[in-house]
Amino acid sequence: MSFCAFSKEFNSSSDTRIDNKFILNYLPEATGDAVKVYLYGLLYCADGEEKTIDTFSQDVKLDREIVEDCFTYWEEFGLVDIISKEPFSVRYLPVKSANLRRYSPEKYSEFSKSLQVLFPSKMISTTEYQAYYEIMEEFGVKPQAMLMLIKYCIDLKGENISFRYIVKVARGFASRGITTTQKIENEISVYNVHTSSINQIFSIISPKKNPDIEDLDRYEKWTKELGFSLDAILLAAKRSKSKNTLKLDREISALYGAKIFSTNEIDKYYDEKNKRIELAYEISRQLSVYTEVIDPVIENYVSPWQSMGYNDETLLFIANLCFKNGRRSFEKMDETISKFYSSGLVSLPSIAEYLKGLSSDDEFIKKILSFIGSERRPTDWDRQNLKVWRSWNFSDEMIEEAAKLSYGKTPAYINSILSNWKSQGVFSVDNIKIVKPSGSKKEFDNFEKYKRNYTKEELENIIDDIDSVEF
Repeated sequence: MSFCAFSKEFNSSSDTRIDNKFILNYLPEATGDAVKVYLYGLLYCADGEEKTIDTFSQDVKLDREIVEDCFTYWEEFGLVDIISKEPFSVRYLPVKSANLRRYSPEKYSEFSKSLQVLFPSKMISTTEYQAYYEIMEEFGVKPQAMLMLIKYCIDLKGENISFRYIVKVARGFASRGITTTQKIENEISVYNVHTSSINQIFSIISPKKNPDIEDLDRYEKWTKELGFSLDAILLAAKRSKSKNTLKLDREISALYGAKIFSTNEIDKYYDEKNKRIELAYEISRQLSVYTEVIDPVIENYVSPWQSMGYNDETLLFIANLCFKNGRRSFEKMDETISKFYSSGLVSLPSIAEYLKGLSSDDEFIKKILSFIGSERRPTDWDRQNLKVWRSWNFSDEMIEEAAKLSYGKTPAYINSILSNWKSQGVFSVDNIKIVKPSGSKKEFDNFEKYKRNYTKEELENIIDDIDSVEF
């Protein structure tokens, strides 16, 4: 967010600038809804707040589908750019000089008459005629070919079809070089072959909706480009619970990326996916974390944990462990798993043994701390010290002896004692040359006599020799 911005009150009381070229060249031919959407969109642009198309639709009191159609209308004239369909996102472009090219009605008089016959229940507007003329001029589409395409769209979607949808389809065909009657007929024949199949898919994903050209194009992609059978697509539609072909396309693309094609493989894939979803929710419950959208949790945490070798039982155990130790988030649990993994702890038995060892070590550390006169709880630093002392080959008995000699001191003092014993080769109680102290100052002073004292010069010489010593 910018460090300075207009207040809402400022925006609500200021003006929204409208280019005169829009008023002169575009507004006269546009419908009231289209103008309303365009102008209110300008206001949204000036507002600068994060808003959705659903909020926009509520504000202008129009259905979302109508709003999308209006923006598509303005996109055709180059006034806006639809960046994304889902989530729906629009970018306003500068208003140029009239983008509407006018064509003589006489040139397309026969086409216009035939076109009106295809829509007996409504009058075709000048804007619609001009849009069709423009495509025919721009791509060299013959009138009969355009009429054939328009009729196919009507058969597919019904007479109430938006002309902007037809224009979109026509541009799609033309951009692929499908401009003649024969080429359009061949393309439609391919679509007709797939109609029965796509209708079966729609009976699963959206029974009340009729498929359109984009849906047929996606089916063509799934079968020819990606190599899926109709049975596999139907199963993916059913198991994924997709509500439209756009969502189903993402599902099938994911299956293709995972090299999963057969119905048996697809069934297994969704079985495992559902188990992963259930596991993610169960981990959330164990951690006492509310998760509104589970997909990011699966993608960022559960799937990577499983790829590291952690099974469901182990993950739930770790989640419970994290909850009881105050690590009640997926981020904290991920840190815990990373520590386990770096230590080679993946299976539940190995983690349980490790934790049992920690518990045993903590009891021993408590005993050591009591010898030095402390009653605090063991820390990671204490555990690390114990690990180091044992790596020096000292038994627990020797560590206890060092702790007894450190009464009133800190654990760091135990380090000093053990370090001296290590340098002198003292690794058994019998070799300790002093009497075990009861904690008096005199006995501690006696112990200090056994420590080697270095002069400043000797220490400087040791530092000078470090380069030649591996440590």
